[in-house]
Amino acid sequence: MHAPEHGAPRKWLTLLAMTGSLCMIMLDISVVGVSLPTIQADLGLGEVQTQWVVNAYILALASLVALGGRAADTFGKVPAFVTGMLIFAVASAGCAMAKSAEAMIAWRAVQGAAAALMQPASASLVVGSFAPGERGKAMAVYAGIPMLLLVAGPPIGGALTQHAGWPWAFWINMPVTAVALVLTWVARPVDMRRAPSSRDPLGAVLLLSGLPCLVFGLMEAHGRGWSDPVVLGSLAVAAITLPTFVRWELRHPSPLLALSLFHDRQILADAVVLAAMQFAMNGLVIFGSAYMQAALGMDPMRAGIALLPMLVPVLLVIHVAGRLYDRFGVRRPTVIGTMLATAGMGLLTLAAPTLAYPLLAVGMVLLGTGIGFVMSPTNVDAMQRAGPERRAQASGLVQTLRQVGGTLGVAVVGSAILARQSWLVDAHVQAQVPADRATEVAALLHEAAQASPEALKTVDADVELRTAARRITSQSVALGWGISTAALGVGLATAWRGLRHGPARTL
Repeated sequence: MHAPEHGAPRKWLTLLAMTGSLCMIMLDISVVGVSLPTIQADLGLGEVQTQWVVNAYILALASLVALGGRAADTFGKVPAFVTGMLIFAVASAGCAMAKSAEAMIAWRAVQGAAAALMQPASASLVVGSFAPGERGKAMAVYAGIPMLLLVAGPPIGGALTQHAGWPWAFWINMPVTAVALVLTWVARPVDMRRAPSSRDPLGAVLLLSGLPCLVFGLMEAHGRGWSDPVVLGSLAVAAITLPTFVRWELRHPSPLLALSLFHDRQILADAVVLAAMQFAMNGLVIFGSAYMQAALGMDPMRAGIALLPMLVPVLLVIHVAGRLYDRFGVRRPTVIGTMLATAGMGLLTLAAPTLAYPLLAVGMVLLGTGIGFVMSPTNVDAMQRAGPERRAQASGLVQTLRQVGGTLGVAVVGSAILARQSWLVDAHVQAQVPADRATEVAALLHEAAQASPEALKTVDADVELRTAARRITSQSVALGWGISTAALGVGLATAWRGLRHGPARTL
């Protein structure tokens, strides 16, 4: 139902209510990223376990967002949204009270599953409440309000971690949940349900086995080795199940993931660009905080503030991007955005080994400006081109690929950073450290590179160790960010060649 049937006050109140899901998702990513080194030290997490704290959430979201879109179509978008919000709040409490790596990772996966349920529903409700000419502006608001929390997240997370303890990085989701649920009850958004469609259990099994196996294999390869049977087995399962999933979904009359929408090359281009952006954004937010603490010697609060040059431009530009989309279509803002983001990530890659924060800040400004130009137009374009009947499916499809990009970003960038870090630590120990202290110093440098507070205190007392730790961290992170730059280059090429000029049309 479009805006003429849905009165102006109610449609804007609906928009405000639906931002609750993105608020929680954005806040969770940015706050937890800054708190991660302290969580690692407090719970005694290993290097790969620390990455799983991030990726369990993103992987569950990527794997289940298609099911979330199907649930929203079948059972109603409002029930899906409210249920997702409630589960997210319960899982946040579980994270705050976690006492072990296993508990933390499990509750993070539940958070991701809840996000997968509420995100497609909320986006579809917003788009369905506004006329085509208003959707760019509406989605800019839908993404822009959560960006306030994304911007505030790192300094809030740093302050909470430093002064109240990392559990408050999760308790903070409770008031956000309460406000969003109250607004939803007051707004009572119009909710159109589709007739129940045939189920696709095989598609669900293939997706929920293939994607986690792919990510598990990539992440565990560093610790176990590429020749480890578990790693090889996981990657082999992914190599079989994921292509089978694609073939099955294209033939199924009512697929879990409407891959046939990718027959429209522009929807495919929208999804690829979003995936590239999420790949790079996760690589910076997650590993950037550790870099600020381990390489530049910042405390958690200052590390959070140091990320603001990337986040503030997103908030400022996203509204301009929405207006550009309404006037010119998706290509112009997306090409501008991917160019700026690629340049910014490239500058970050070059600046990381120099430890020069002003250069890093310029790179973050360029990256954040690029992200702001891309996120809203590509999301709206994909859903608008799919048409009203398949809008929730388009949202589920695009968000799946976007979150797959994000989870691969954590897995690939994280594995590259850890591999480079291990090589540099071994090289330093062999060249500079007596044999009787080699094991001790190697462990200390590994922990310092992960921004462990205790390890950083120890290396700071030794000038030689401090210099080595900062060099190892900065060069390792530079490699990871170089990979993110390449991913954004793919996004730029896709936007340039795959998106058309002119205002969007609905299929």
